[in-house]
Order: sequence, then structure tokens, then C-alpha cells
Amino acid sequence: MATLEKRRPENVSGNFYVDSSCINCDTCRWMSPMVFYREGNQSAVYHQPTETTEILEAYEALLSCPTASIGTVDKPKNIKQIQQQFPLPIAENVYHCGYHSEKSFGAASYFIQREEGNILIDSPRFSPPLVKQLEAKGGIKYL
Repeated sequence: MATLEKRRPENVSGNFYVDSSCINCDTCRWMSPMVFYREGNQSAVYHQPTETTEILEAYEALLSCPTASIGTVDKPKNIKQIQQQFPLPIAENVYHCGYHSEKSFGAASYFIQREEGNILIDSPRFSPPLVKQLEAKGGIKYL
């Protein structure tokens, strides 16, 4: 879990921040490019989100960070609702699972929904809300 004591000085002031445990996997930068950028060998917040979409994407990046290096000063009020949005649709019947795992150095996992049986590509970090959503989509037949 991100801690304020480890907050990187490269972050702009505000609610969202990246701490020094970041492994530079790039997850937050491609999930929320308007908020996160690379500074040195780690990520940092260069713009505090103000628009609804920016805030949502920043929270999705927070949940997906494999090292839990993204934090907020204020306790998130709607994090359970954001958790329910995973897996995120990216194409017809193709979803980004989020919840990247440190064990795979932050690799993204995907869920493909098919009549012949659903496929999970790579393994996300275990998260009960994600498991519940994947089961609601028919579960996983192939890895």
C-alpha cells in the first residue's frame, strides 16, 4: 500500500501520488496518461485529475498497480464501485482484467469471452471483486 512518507517529490501536490516503491512497469502511464508520467526510473503524478474520466482512470490505475505504489491523501469514497467495473471492456468480448501482479512485473492480463469457453491470458493479482465479475461472465475455461 502506498504511503505518504514514501511519496516521490516528483509528484505535483494534490490527492493522487506515487511512492518510491514503484517498479516502473508503466501500468499507470498507459491506463491514465493524463495523470501519470515517467520521471527518472519511476512514475509520478504530473496532473491531478479534475474531470470525471480522469479521476476514474486514475483510480483504475491505482487498483491495477502491481506494487500498490499509487495512493491518495483522501480515502476514496467510491472505490467499491470502481472495483465493480473490472474487467474493463477494450474490444468486443475482450476485457482488460486490471489488478496487475508484481510476480509478472506488472504484465497486463486479459479475459476473452467465447461460446467455446472463456480464456484468461496471463494472471492478474487475486481480487475477490474481479473473481466475482469473471464468474458472472461465465468463468474461465482456458488459461
